[in-house]
Amino acid sequence: MPARDRLSWFRWNPQDHEADPAVQAMTDEQRGKYERVRNTLYMRNIGTATEDEIRVWARCSESEWPRHREALVRAFKVRRDGRWLQRRVELEAKAARRRVERASQSGRAGARKRWSSVAVPRRSDS
Repeated sequence: MPARDRLSWFRWNPQDHEADPAVQAMTDEQRGKYERVRNTLYMRNIGTATEDEIRVWARCSESEWPRHREALVRAFKVRRDGRWLQRRVELEAKAARRRVERASQSGRAGARKRWSSVAVPRRSDS
């Protein structure tokens, strides 16, 4: 993924994480796996993934996945198409894309204003 498509930063509110009953019910090992998945979703600037992507990002083998799946799935909403949605990541990714777009628009507007007022010497054809 190109760097321009990645989030350079995101908001992290520990209360969103620690107050979530699904996360509270996880073992420390499962919390670590969940954090890896969430961080990967943030780094990819997306809020959804397939179950297999979640399993791989959680670093679970196919044989150990059934042992952790139920704890992890409770922290997501599974959409009709089977993709796992992490709502907070989706909201933060959308907000970050809006911030980037606003900054880009401001930068372009500033450049237009600056460069439209700069006198460009005319070339003589003599």
